[in-house]
Amino acid sequence: MASKSTYLKLLFLLLLVYQNLQSKHVHAQSVVTIHQADRAEGATIDGQQIRKLLGNVILSTDRMTMESDSVYQFVGQNRLQAFNIQIETEKEMIWADTLFHNTLIDYSELRGRVIVQSETNTVFSDAIDVDMIIDLAIFDVPVRFEDERGTLLAESGLYYQAVDSAVFRGNVQLADSTQYLEADSLFMNRNDDLYELFGRVYAEDFEDKIIFTGDYLYADSAGYRLLTGDDAWMMEVSESEADTTHMIAKKIEIFDTDTLSSLDAYRDVRIWSTKFSAIADTAKYRDDLDQFVLRSNPILWQKNIQLAGPVIEVFLEDEDIRFLSSYTRPIAVQEDTITGRLHQMTGDTLHAYFENGVVERIRVFDNSEIIFHVKDEDDEPDGLIELIAAGASTMIFEDGEFDFFKAERTPDGSWLPEDPANIDRRLSNFRWDPGLKPMRPVIQIPRLPAIPLERPFELPSRYLHYLETLLDEAELSNARE
Repeated sequence: MASKSTYLKLLFLLLLVYQNLQSKHVHAQSVVTIHQADRAEGATIDGQQIRKLLGNVILSTDRMTMESDSVYQFVGQNRLQAFNIQIETEKEMIWADTLFHNTLIDYSELRGRVIVQSETNTVFSDAIDVDMIIDLAIFDVPVRFEDERGTLLAESGLYYQAVDSAVFRGNVQLADSTQYLEADSLFMNRNDDLYELFGRVYAEDFEDKIIFTGDYLYADSAGYRLLTGDDAWMMEVSESEADTTHMIAKKIEIFDTDTLSSLDAYRDVRIWSTKFSAIADTAKYRDDLDQFVLRSNPILWQKNIQLAGPVIEVFLEDEDIRFLSSYTRPIAVQEDTITGRLHQMTGDTLHAYFENGVVERIRVFDNSEIIFHVKDEDDEPDGLIELIAAGASTMIFEDGEFDFFKAERTPDGSWLPEDPANIDRRLSNFRWDPGLKPMRPVIQIPRLPAIPLERPFELPSRYLHYLETLLDEAELSNARE
């Protein structure tokens, strides 16, 4: 009777085959070497001849070493089936309840409590297909992806180990110490910090205290971000955390480097902050100047003042407006808080100066025109004054309310008595659009529940033993040091 070792040698010879063409490339077939098994036997299942290795099986190819409770070799099919497995390759460790492996093309189907651990990450799923030739992992069921920085969840995906790139689909979530992302799908290269999110995007940057929502978000390691959507939304919290700025547009671009941070927004731009609000077709912001530039029919509101003009430049200080500039032929309108009458001022160029967020004076240069409404001693309306001057004029404010004016040259003007016919006197370029003023946007929150700390299944015993071995080795190394 042949000994067990002789039988295993014969079985080993039967397991040797040659690989054929795969994807138009020729590869040498994996040679399977059996190092250990408690016993070997043959069987027929559903008419297929099977050779079984049972109990504490260890075998290897040129690409991997596998430990298993049992291995079935399907004769003539270049296919192995293994149970309760642990695989070690040059680049990763793999655990699963069941393995279906094609030795011809080095393609594995892992099923049940699958764990794939590389030098950079660990993947958990109930089903993973692995193409070892091209280092491709395929997930058709929910997957959990962990590395030293954080965790990713998705309903399916592809992961390219060689270039550390992945595509994930279906309720994708990624969280680490610097950010939280969620979307319908995600392309990422973790090493290069490159991310593209598609569909129902929510992204939170913990370091810069910014939240984004939209239909698409691109972010890279160079500090560039592109957000688009029907109502792409960005919220930034100030350093003091006392003020919040919201921006909504069709397209928002951020350029963030070590020396400069800037933002560009396009199409149907709406800005709301605790200190002012604005609309425009284009908005640009520079962090070093703390400056907004609004173009293409912009309107800005600050307290009870509305400023409209082709271009508006806003300079901030501690989140308050410090200085406004507008040209060409802008108009500033202030609603009197007592009478509700509308003071108006226009010119070829306008400068407005603020102190602690309160307007102190508005100065217009060349071809200035002013309408201001007068009050009597009882703060009741008492007519209006209309002025025209060729040079510059200045409106002076007290506690943010219009007080008086002065002109550099003798103006032409007149006083009109209180009369219903005079109440609605307007300058030629008058604009007053309180209905267009942006309201405070609703703060967006994640639509998906938080990523759980728990893994998606009870960890396999071989994996737990592996972790214990690593811990023992680390303790021994520390003791030697």
